[in-house]
Amino acid sequence: VNAKGEGPAWANSLFEDNAEFGFGMRKAFQQRRDYLALEVENALKDEAVTMSEKLRKLLQQFLVMRKEKQHDALLPRGRSVYHQLMERLEPLLEAEKNNHPSVQNLYDLRDMFGRISHWIIGGDGWAYDIGYGGLDHVIASEEHINILVLDTEMYSNTGG
Repeated sequence: VNAKGEGPAWANSLFEDNAEFGFGMRKAFQQRRDYLALEVENALKDEAVTMSEKLRKLLQQFLVMRKEKQHDALLPRGRSVYHQLMERLEPLLEAEKNNHPSVQNLYDLRDMFGRISHWIIGGDGWAYDIGYGGLDHVIASEEHINILVLDTEMYSNTGG
């Protein structure tokens, strides 16, 4: 974990539904991200919401990036363009959060401006046997999920 509290988070499920569990985590993240975009749109449209021009432009940039699906552009040291934008947005949202409840709401959702990498990790027995149907479904979904299959050298379903 770095100084900002960023780092890996871990969750696990039964070994046979690992793919579906990871897929659900990704879909939940996407749902929260869609909610954030809706709240940004509403704040930008509402003339009663007071915010600096700098904040307004950064929020508009966020919406353009989402529309153009710029989720894979990486900057030096592995930082995504979303994290660069988030680092510029956070101080502005903090400074302006008391201007209007909509800005406060965006401040409360600030962790969703960054891009999160989702990984599904499992052994070869899971990937090629008991969990194959779920894994196949996740791959076919074309969601932005990374998959790591570990060779256990014994084709063990339970990690044996």
